[in-house]
Order: sequence, then C-alpha cells, then structure tokens
Amino acid sequence: MARRQTNELLSEREAAEFLEVPFIVLNSWRKKGLIQSKRIERRRGSFYDRETLQHIKQVAQKLAKLGVPSPVSVIVHKRIPVRWMTKLLGISRQRVYQLVPGQLTVENALALLERRAKNNPELNRIYRALKGMHQAGEL
Repeated sequence: MARRQTNELLSEREAAEFLEVPFIVLNSWRKKGLIQSKRIERRRGSFYDRETLQHIKQVAQKLAKLGVPSPVSVIVHKRIPVRWMTKLLGISRQRVYQLVPGQLTVENALALLERRAKNNPELNRIYRALKGMHQAGEL
C-alpha cells in the first residue's frame, strides 16, 4: 500500500521539479494555503497529489502558449501579471489600475481585453482562449 501512495503523491522537491518552479515558491504557496498538500505518517515533509499537479501543468502549458509569463503562478494566484497586460494592451500600469480597481484578476483582465480585442485579431485570439479556459473552470 505504501508503494501505491508514493506513485500518486509527489514530495515537495519532486512537485517543484514537476511544475518547474523553485522549491521555495512551492513551499510558500503551501504555507499560504494556495496549494493543498498532505502529510503521511512516519514520513517527513509534505506531499502533493499527482493529478492536481498534472492539471495545473496542463493549464500552465496553455497559458505559456499565449505568452503569459509565470503561468503556474497565474493559476495558483488566479491573477494576471500587470506587466504582461501593459505590454499586450500598450497602456501604462497606472492606466491599468485606473481601469481595474484592485487586483488584476482573470475576470478583470477579460473585461479589459474584451474592450480592446474588437479591432486587434491577436488580442481577440488571446481573449477567446482566456475566456474559454475561465468558463471551463481552469482559471
């Protein structure tokens, strides 16, 4: 039975390598409660469910194809990087914060993109992809 559990669970180091994020970042997310981990009796450290990490990695790969920087972080925090949005839309950070009160969540980013995507086919493609992932519950 212990053998089966180790196939389904990854250690902290293995999970960090699997998601291609630094170990310290994964540990920080665990402490903040952003990623669920498990404890196993008679074993040190935290363990992560392989299926959950696989889902995160698949969504992160989709985001990476769109050009989103640090896609795993986007999934965990459920926020779009403001710097990426400013480059994409060609507006300043201050303007983004004027248009979107608070954090740049996926919903807020979609609202910004929707306004500007009508005349730009590249923005329209990114908007449709993000909206599809959001509606599917991936983001």
